[in-house]
Amino acid sequence: MDNNIISSKRIEAFLNTTRNQHKNKTEGNEFDKMLNTKLKVKGDEKEITFSKHSMERLQKRNINLKEEDIKKLENAFEKAEEKNIKTPLIVSDNLICVADTKSRTIITVMDTMKDKVFTNVDGVVNI
Repeated sequence: MDNNIISSKRIEAFLNTTRNQHKNKTEGNEFDKMLNTKLKVKGDEKEITFSKHSMERLQKRNINLKEEDIKKLENAFEKAEEKNIKTPLIVSDNLICVADTKSRTIITVMDTMKDKVFTNVDGVVNI
């Protein structure tokens, strides 16, 4: 797999670690360390991953994912795969993602649909 992909399990581990950090450390510094670390994902085929681009967008747009969000995304992938959607637009209350079901990767993320144009998606999954 691509070295620029970070697994959902790694994001969950990061979120748990960040919550337990001392208050004088900022999430941004820890996030930067994680983002700059090249990770190779192995294992679970049902695991979703985040591209480097999507991780940068999460940070730039100050979007914080919770474990609940990751589970919703995993559920959205399952729904998209059931309907043979290859490039879904995944929409939730606080997150919009363009994904690739073949590689189970979140390609990009945003927090609003306002003034956005989405191309090359072949289905929408509302979670």
